[in-house]
Amino acid sequence: MLRYDRSRYIALGLPCLANAALLVYGLELKLGVFPEGFIERGYWLLAAGLGLFGATAMIKRARDIGSSAWGILLGFLFAAPLMLLIGMVLCFVPSNPDADRLEPAPEPATTKLWLLGGGLCVLPWLAVLALRYWGGIL
Repeated sequence: MLRYDRSRYIALGLPCLANAALLVYGLELKLGVFPEGFIERGYWLLAAGLGLFGATAMIKRARDIGSSAWGILLGFLFAAPLMLLIGMVLCFVPSNPDADRLEPAPEPATTKLWLLGGGLCVLPWLAVLALRYWGGIL
């Protein structure tokens, strides 16, 4: 699938972006400091995975509104905190009808997709709890 409609982006992209931001800002992970322990490395891997999945969702949503993927990539490179606001704006921008030339319109969101989105809200925090538990053991 090359593009996400609004509902698919809200269900899959926003939870990943929000969780990645909460991990980095909430746990006060320091950029430029090499992670010393097992727990910090796990946090960074989790935040990086969520961030990449969220960035991919933003690129697919940008394609649906007729924008370029390069704008999203350069935004993450030069102004990553600002991209959270742009990610929120992408929820409200309507789809561009010209995007249908890339591929057919995505099918409507199903219950399974919304349950997966709910899982994306909860599962990273279960991983954080597991890292804290096993990090204390190792």
